[in-house]
Amino acid sequence: MTYLIALLVGVGSIVVGAVLAARGKQLDIAEWAVGGRSFGSFLFWFILAGETFTTFALLGASQSVYVDGAAGYYVLGTVVLTSAIGYWVVPKIWRAGKTHGLMTEGDYFTARFDAPWLGAVLALFGIVGLLLYSEVQLTGLSLVLQTLFGQGLSATWYVVIAGLAVVVFIFTGGMRSAAFGAVVKDILLLVVLLAIAFTAAEAAGVNGWGGIFDAVAREHPAAATLPGMTTGTASNDWWWMSFLLLTPIGAFVLPHSFQVSFSARNVATVRRNQIVQPLYSLFYILIIVIALAALLTHPGLKGSQANGSLLIFVREHSPDWLVGLLAGAGILVALVPTAVLLLTCSTLFTRNVYALARRTATDREQLQVSRIGVVVLAAVAVAVTTTQNTALVNIMVNVYNAIGQLAPALFLSLLWRRVTAVGALCGVVVGAAAIVFPPLNAALLALCPTGTVIGLPALVLNIVVTVLVSLVTRPPGRAAIAVGMPEAAPVAEVPAGSSPLRG
Repeated sequence: MTYLIALLVGVGSIVVGAVLAARGKQLDIAEWAVGGRSFGSFLFWFILAGETFTTFALLGASQSVYVDGAAGYYVLGTVVLTSAIGYWVVPKIWRAGKTHGLMTEGDYFTARFDAPWLGAVLALFGIVGLLLYSEVQLTGLSLVLQTLFGQGLSATWYVVIAGLAVVVFIFTGGMRSAAFGAVVKDILLLVVLLAIAFTAAEAAGVNGWGGIFDAVAREHPAAATLPGMTTGTASNDWWWMSFLLLTPIGAFVLPHSFQVSFSARNVATVRRNQIVQPLYSLFYILIIVIALAALLTHPGLKGSQANGSLLIFVREHSPDWLVGLLAGAGILVALVPTAVLLLTCSTLFTRNVYALARRTATDREQLQVSRIGVVVLAAVAVAVTTTQNTALVNIMVNVYNAIGQLAPALFLSLLWRRVTAVGALCGVVVGAAAIVFPPLNAALLALCPTGTVIGLPALVLNIVVTVLVSLVTRPPGRAAIAVGMPEAAPVAEVPAGSSPLRG
């Protein structure tokens, strides 16, 4: 029964999503990449929230609470802080996209700085970051399949199957396929988590959710306060605060979040969704309760088992039909975000790298290259995932450390007319170097309180370099500045499929 339910949910959602996406729509590059800029409040809510409620939210957050205790509660603040920034920045991103025919983050940097070379370089940087992010999703999907379906296949084969499913899912309908899949994913997952959470106390042998917290406080006293159950600096209060600050700063420079922002129908849709997005934080309460119940019933799990602690708890303490529903929901939780990640990667490459070398590429040619790119990038993502065995939280920290270095380029482009392409690139390079090279890494961390996530001091260094270099280099022209900082008279719109790299 478990297999049947999971397959019906997973495969059925893929097929239905693809059919609904293709129905009555002519698939061109704009439809493929940003859903034709036509998503209303309903679809935009689910596709934007779908990039919040991912495999990391399900497994990474539960693993963090299971291993670290209170340190894992940082997840409750991420959506709220991200939405506060998003209310201001996403309408600006949307307007720039609508007015200038932009579809990717690379398109934005190209148009804002009048520098196709900058768009190409930052697009490649974004692709690398998103491939790391896809590791989180594919690792999570492999864990779901292996934990709930058993060890009959190796983890490698589960990842390969996941990669193939993602390609099939996104190949036909692009962003719209992901949006329809996100609707099923989020509704189903909420129902399943509620069912598991309300039976968790009984499985843990206590009375109610309060009993779970009381039992954890008795059996694992360190779980209630920072740094939690893992002593030292890996999850102390400075780690907690620095990562919690880095997350919303980096959220909207993640290229897939940027691209999803272009899919909204209008600014009202964008703002309305940013207001209600914090409601998704309530889902994390369910995950925390289940993770603590898993700690009580299955203490001492390590490595990949700790990553799958929530799944192990459900497998051992829930009926087959509920395990099957969680498996189906877990498949979608990985498939939908991974599909958007790979779609974004392929569009970044096509629009900002391929189109730079071939400026005469038609929309049809761009669509074909993007589809091929999804297949190639899926293979790369599978290869990266099968060669790593890292805690999901650690992967996620690395993603935000890296991608967060694009934040100064974006935010300064919306606030400061004087910022330049050379300044933005120098800031990104120095910030990335601070993360990658141990001597610079150590020098920066020596200036910060112990436990600080390296991405934050690297971001400060990035900003300083961006500002200083911008002051001594030539700024872009007035029309380019208006992309991020519109003047009173708006710049004329261009057709949705047009490329800012042409002409």
